[in-house]
Amino acid sequence: MAHRARLVSIAAALAGVALLAGSASAAGLLLPKDGSIPPLALKHHRVNIDVRDGTAVTTIEQVYLNSTPRMLEATYLFPVPDDAVVMDFRLMINGKMQKGEVLEKDRANQIYGDIVRRMRDPGIVDWIGKNLFQARIFPIPANGEQKITIQYTQVLPFLDGTYKLSYPLKTTQGAAQTLEDLTLTARIASHVPIKTVYSPSHKISVSRPNENEAVIGFEGDKVVLDRDFSMYFGVSKKDVGLNLITYRPDPKEPGYFLMMAAPKAVFDTDEIQGKAITFVLDTSGSMTGVKLEQAKKALAWCLDHLGDDDRFNVIRFSSDVETFEKSLVAASKANVEAAKRFVDGFDAAGGTAIDDALSAALGADVGQETHLVLFLTDGRPTVGETEPKAILERAAKANGKKARVFALGIGDDINTHLLDALADNNGGTSAYVKPGEDMDAQIAALYNQIAFPVLTDIDLDINKIKTFAVLPSKLPDIFRGGQLMIIGRYRGAGDALIRLTGTMTGKARRFDFEETFPAERSENEFVASLWAHRQVGFLLDQIRLNGETAELKAEVVQLAKKYGIVTPYTSYLVVEDGALTTPRPVRPIDPMPEPRPRPVVVPRHTKAAEERAPAAGFSYDDDEAEAAAVRSATAKKDAYGASSGAGAVDAAKAVRRLKEKDRAGTEVSAVRRVSGRVFSFRAGRGWVDNDATGAEDIVIAPYSLAWMTLAAELPSLKDALALGDQVTLKIGKLTVVVRAGGETKLDAKTLARIKAAAK
Repeated sequence: MAHRARLVSIAAALAGVALLAGSASAAGLLLPKDGSIPPLALKHHRVNIDVRDGTAVTTIEQVYLNSTPRMLEATYLFPVPDDAVVMDFRLMINGKMQKGEVLEKDRANQIYGDIVRRMRDPGIVDWIGKNLFQARIFPIPANGEQKITIQYTQVLPFLDGTYKLSYPLKTTQGAAQTLEDLTLTARIASHVPIKTVYSPSHKISVSRPNENEAVIGFEGDKVVLDRDFSMYFGVSKKDVGLNLITYRPDPKEPGYFLMMAAPKAVFDTDEIQGKAITFVLDTSGSMTGVKLEQAKKALAWCLDHLGDDDRFNVIRFSSDVETFEKSLVAASKANVEAAKRFVDGFDAAGGTAIDDALSAALGADVGQETHLVLFLTDGRPTVGETEPKAILERAAKANGKKARVFALGIGDDINTHLLDALADNNGGTSAYVKPGEDMDAQIAALYNQIAFPVLTDIDLDINKIKTFAVLPSKLPDIFRGGQLMIIGRYRGAGDALIRLTGTMTGKARRFDFEETFPAERSENEFVASLWAHRQVGFLLDQIRLNGETAELKAEVVQLAKKYGIVTPYTSYLVVEDGALTTPRPVRPIDPMPEPRPRPVVVPRHTKAAEERAPAAGFSYDDDEAEAAAVRSATAKKDAYGASSGAGAVDAAKAVRRLKEKDRAGTEVSAVRRVSGRVFSFRAGRGWVDNDATGAEDIVIAPYSLAWMTLAAELPSLKDALALGDQVTLKIGKLTVVVRAGGETKLDAKTLARIKAAAK
């Protein structure tokens, strides 16, 4: 019977062979034929990508829910990813494979127009000019599920030794969150060894079974589909690989660059240099109870995981200093067991002799190994030298062997300025464990990161290209499983020799790479945002540690306003999320959660603010750590001047997150940077291009034929148009406004005027 037969009509709209780059697309949309019913809710979305030498086969499984009491007919729409040449495209519905066809471009444009008029969603502008896969599906059972499986093959773009893998996840407002899981797994195989792996969009896990394979994963429940997945991976036959990603939208202005250096994944036993490590633990009276027990447990775990060729020592300090041995000893089984008994006998009592403990650790006689000092304390110096400046000076004199100091502050009653400067001045990092957090897990995680030094004493030289504002200013060591990220600005253009030098297995090594710094490149805008966040973090750190100056404050404010970064000086940029969006006329009827709002940020961290902050779904960042860091960044500026206390610890953690930011996150401020333009949100006017001044020249209605024509004829404006129903753009000398009541069609003369202004 007709109503029982499953009829599938498939069409693929391929608007050209190569896809356009840049703007986001959708994770797929199942749109009922009945226009009164919004898109069906997405239950789960699972993606498997197999990459072999630059050719990727992507298999997608999606399950949609029909919560209506009747059978539905719907159209499935899926835009294929950017930067790809599609070799094949197949669709499976309930186990039966179907193959697609090609639609004429005029028909594809008509489909886009129908969707725009129905959904009135600015995100649809991303689809214009893209390749579209379409399938008509009938019947979808009442109160049932529809499973769709897609498979396509693509050739990944390859530039300067780096592959780029993109997958469309960003969806329209009607289906902005999965009801259950989003799982993405990419398996990469390459005959040239894989070195760097990096995602600017998502926090990924990376497993390296061997030199030529990598497994990348991302998984979360109730995931907000507010960004596309993108990943870069570099290949090189050298022991250390280096890849360069650049962004330079205006050839008259300095460009931005991101370098990633990573060692090979697999080492022979004799290729990993043994280390010398000293564990220094505070056992003052304030460590009594759970804190000391957790620290002892974590320290015993670290001792059990020492390498056979490592040497170590343990130092306990309170009012006095006690060492396990007079000098570092081999990590033999007997020595490790003896050290664990030594640690087990620790009791909490006395004051905090930080200076004496540092002198004992840094003055140790070590050989050629890299000396690491893991320094744990929960207090401020109270015994011996207590002036932080003097302690830092004495530590610098004692550290003739250039030990790397990794400081872990426990609780709120610590001197964050001292610990941050101690780590920064001595080639390490600092971290903080707030009351109630799992201390032993953080200690173990820190040890795992530094357990196997690969390349130390690193230096970088770039020939023929002038670089500036390079971060980090002091290059850290590279450890096994890690990679070094260097980000900065550059002047000039052309081919350059990049020379990376360092010490590997006790020997000086040099690695040369030939890369190109372009005069203009419109792709990779995220690099500018990452640099700005890290630069602001660096500047705020200088203010915290050395005091505020007019020059430092001015640079923080200038960058924060340009890139929409919330800081103690720009908390006025923050608005509540609801103010940034235009209400939709139609809401989904499926029983799905509300799309997760972006964190609500207010100028002061108050209890009232916490009470009205919305409950969040899955966060792309470390749970709510990113939101907490942003909130702490809006705290009173006094916290940045204070060295101790909960506010000081929050400020230290917020600054560290800025300095180490490696992913482009969802903005929470009233400033957005889109396609090289800066927009500010203004009440009653929506998003306004900061360059737009003077009278309005042209006004067009959102979702109209004029709006679609503007997006189709000037693709560079699509991301700006996707901001919302009210957008003001500066195009050359013209001010073009999108708002209700504007023109619905653009005549040839007006369109020509806009295009001429855009040149």
